[in-house]
Amino acid sequence: MKLTLDEFPATTYEEWKAAAEESLKGAPFDKKLITSTPEGIKLQPIYGRADLDALSLPESWPGLPPFARGSSAAGNKKQPWLIAQELPCGCPEKFNTALKSDLMRGQNSVALLPDVATRLGLDPDEAACGEVGECGLSLATLDDASRAFAGVDLHAAPVLAFAGVSALPLAGLLQAASGGFAGAVLADPLTEWARDGKLGISLDDAYSEMAVLSKWAAGKGIRTVGIQANLWADAGGTAVEELAFGLATGAAYFRALAAAGVPEDEIAPRFVMALSLGSNLFMQIAKLRAARLLWDRIVEAFGVKPAPLFLHGRSSIFNKSVLDPHTNMLRATAEGFAGVVGGADSMHVAAFDEPIRTPDEFSTRIARNIHVILAEECGFAEVADAAGGSWYVESLTIELAKKAWELFQEVENRGGMAVALREGFPQSAVAVSAKSRLDAGSKRREAVLGVNLFPNPAETPLAPNPDEAEKKFAARSKQIASARKGGVSLASASVEEIAKAFQAGATIGGISKALCRKGAGVPEIPRVRVIRAAEGYERLRASTKENPPQVWLAKFGPPKQSKARADFSSGFFAAGGFGISQKTAGAKSVEEALDQAVASKAGIVVVCSTDDSYPEIVPAFVPALKAKMPGVKVILAGYPADQIEAHKASGVDDFIHIKVDCLAFLTNLQKEL
Repeated sequence: MKLTLDEFPATTYEEWKAAAEESLKGAPFDKKLITSTPEGIKLQPIYGRADLDALSLPESWPGLPPFARGSSAAGNKKQPWLIAQELPCGCPEKFNTALKSDLMRGQNSVALLPDVATRLGLDPDEAACGEVGECGLSLATLDDASRAFAGVDLHAAPVLAFAGVSALPLAGLLQAASGGFAGAVLADPLTEWARDGKLGISLDDAYSEMAVLSKWAAGKGIRTVGIQANLWADAGGTAVEELAFGLATGAAYFRALAAAGVPEDEIAPRFVMALSLGSNLFMQIAKLRAARLLWDRIVEAFGVKPAPLFLHGRSSIFNKSVLDPHTNMLRATAEGFAGVVGGADSMHVAAFDEPIRTPDEFSTRIARNIHVILAEECGFAEVADAAGGSWYVESLTIELAKKAWELFQEVENRGGMAVALREGFPQSAVAVSAKSRLDAGSKRREAVLGVNLFPNPAETPLAPNPDEAEKKFAARSKQIASARKGGVSLASASVEEIAKAFQAGATIGGISKALCRKGAGVPEIPRVRVIRAAEGYERLRASTKENPPQVWLAKFGPPKQSKARADFSSGFFAAGGFGISQKTAGAKSVEEALDQAVASKAGIVVVCSTDDSYPEIVPAFVPALKAKMPGVKVILAGYPADQIEAHKASGVDDFIHIKVDCLAFLTNLQKEL
């Protein structure tokens, strides 16, 4: 007998909504079941075919314009994403050891993380003190590069390097060291300007060098133009701002390359856009899909041959925590999943200890293996556009794309990304979003597991990893200075000429000085600062670590009367590193509660019961407690609006509830104590 579902009538959305409203028992449907995101998108509780039909989407396929469904018709089966794990090693020998180890264990690309000096085209002894080697590889000479890439085939393991203001010197150095390479060495002057607030060269010179490198790379399959849009997300911006400002940066580069004579059909294939991968799983999937969709629209507007945008996904910095750092594994796994399902062409999945120290062997192995598990155990390397056809994801993709396009147009109407940066428009927009998101975290509306939600007061902090890189840099400074004494002369700013100069003993700083740059540096602008949502709680926990304020939870009555508010209070104060005492059962009388509170010797006592019982408990308990413990802070769990003045008159100092700014409240309380 064939089984079917024909006997069950199809349910309409209206019928479902009516049943949902009935279950809410009078609570407003829109308030309870519709969620607003930081992007201003209202997420519906359920999506159906009607939502997709309303979008009137044209038929699309993976590998075909507009590429929302991926850049390859075969998905990841033909070419899995590049495992581009960054190696935050300062010295070349250490980098080489780590790289060869990772390449033997699943990594299939060379993700270069140049240090500040390399990105700015300076030698280590010219860079600001403390910056060199702190967050990347220092490459100043051919000897550095030879030691960094010894025994590594840069064709078999393609390079991915965001080289900074100009990629021309680094490309020449790689060419000199390896005789050729594959992958991407990327210039991104506008993002460097936003990140640092200043540039040492003019944008015209930066664009000119970008064009020289792009002309050289044509036909070699090497990408030369980067868009580090993830900076805006790591500074607290929304997915809309990240996409819009990334697209505006790309459009500026597209115009500059066309004006410099790069063949138009060779421009689009030179781009790589880096996007942040955050904790909101479906938003991140939709963001990657929307990025390809919108980029295709820009390419079409320039009237050139369609070319899919190469997307590099990087784990978010904004949502990572120093506190309870192993929870970062959960976030990183979700981010890797989102990147794969969204169709990232390469990815860096963050090690769980990345915010604290140079990741160790264990943490880097875990992060690298997330790629391998997703590809080989979960089977995502076998699927093209796993999210395609999802009513929710498709709807979210289009909504996100529309909002990002509107903001992109606003930047264009201001004169483009360079003008907007000079005016401070993107910086201001992201600062507003960041303030809103930090406020949500402070009030625990946006959860950071292990920080403001379910904190672990018994955690053991991770010890820093010893790093001898600074000693090696100090020893190398004299070598570099002597290598630069003879200077360097470039007959033409070509990759081959630069490679020859490196082979003759030039340094990356000498090359940068020898390039025929005509303009002065650009004006200084407000810089975009990378932040983390957990920073405020981390500072508070650090201040309470040595001498945590003690909190006694004065519970009244049986568990059903006090447990809910006691649990809330425990989590509330633990988020700030306060010591919590709640080992006893609820007191059966005011006298018993007084004895328990006095015995605890805590400086803070939280009354935990129900609104109905407070009028009887508070007038009897609080004055008596303050008589026995002068200076004690008494806080009421809850906010019974009609009782507030009476409780204050009884001596209650403050109230905690779901709408209180937890971080601000605990910070002020810590200062008072």
